[in-house]
Amino acid sequence: MQLLMSMFILQDVEDVDPAQTITLTTSNLSEIAEAIDLYYVKFQRVKSLTFFIEDNAGGDVTAIGGLKIMGKTVATTNMNDFKKQG
Repeated sequence: MQLLMSMFILQDVEDVDPAQTITLTTSNLSEIAEAIDLYYVKFQRVKSLTFFIEDNAGGDVTAIGGLKIMGKTVATTNMNDFKKQG
């Protein structure tokens, strides 16, 4: 049995570069909101996700009522569907 532990100190959060920063608006928070696309290259081989809520519109408490994460496994990705850019 292998135990993996990750230590994350809140004071150090500003020293870490996020893979992507998302600023949500009120329209993003409805149940019928459009999906927010992530940078494909940054999330190709994800083993864990960490969410940091920096600002809660001035509120003292942050409560997340639901979060949907959609994706595909690498096995179902057809690399021929992607076009070279740049």
